[in-house]
Amino acid sequence: RGKGSMIRSNHIFRPVRPYDGLILQVQKRGKQRILSVFTRQEGVLRLFVSERSRGRSGSGAFMPLGEITFDAAEQGDILSLREYECRGNEAMMNLTWDHYVYSQIFVEMVLHLIPYRQVDGGVYGLLLRYSRLLAAKDPRVLTIIAGWQLAGLAGFYPDVDTVRVFSSFYGQGRYYFGDEGLAEMQEEKLSPEIRQLWKRLLRYRWEREETLRFSAKGLAALEWLLYSYVEQCSEKKLQSLVLLERP
Repeated sequence: RGKGSMIRSNHIFRPVRPYDGLILQVQKRGKQRILSVFTRQEGVLRLFVSERSRGRSGSGAFMPLGEITFDAAEQGDILSLREYECRGNEAMMNLTWDHYVYSQIFVEMVLHLIPYRQVDGGVYGLLLRYSRLLAAKDPRVLTIIAGWQLAGLAGFYPDVDTVRVFSSFYGQGRYYFGDEGLAEMQEEKLSPEIRQLWKRLLRYRWEREETLRFSAKGLAALEWLLYSYVEQCSEKKLQSLVLLERP
């Protein structure tokens, strides 16, 4: 099969295209598997794994945050995986509970904030950094930093100096961002320390391996501010947060 190989789809010939990317999710529907992959060429794509899908020599199994190069055939609105090669993620192969939980949360944030088939080199680079650092770094700290930068890259960069934050009187760990709070909400007075740390996370330079110093209280505040912010911006609940409630 050469570069010009073609398939028939809805009576229209379309070429089999090469891609490289990072697997976000692996879902099973009966005997069929569906991959959500963030590709360098086209952003988030969904791929059906069929009987025609063939792993190249030495290819690993499909797993979240594994890197993948592949050919896909487009059949209408469906992409069908053809030849592929996977490289598993070290942290996901030697999985701890924290690595599992925080990687699930980060992947869900990506899928909530980045529209289908939106090409974004900045997000792609952030994803690669996250996946490659996950085995070596604290997964919680890594997810909080990368999560805030993801929100900014998705077009939701917060004005840290002026943003007002409100919380429920009942203290359920959820925040609301805006000029006024909703009913039964009170304004949270964020300390200068938290706002300063917030700025540092947004501007963190991965390539310099900056040392971040923060209090446990400051990090915890920015963690839950992040989850609430992503939910408000995407208008979708982060279902994976229930994993943090495990006793």
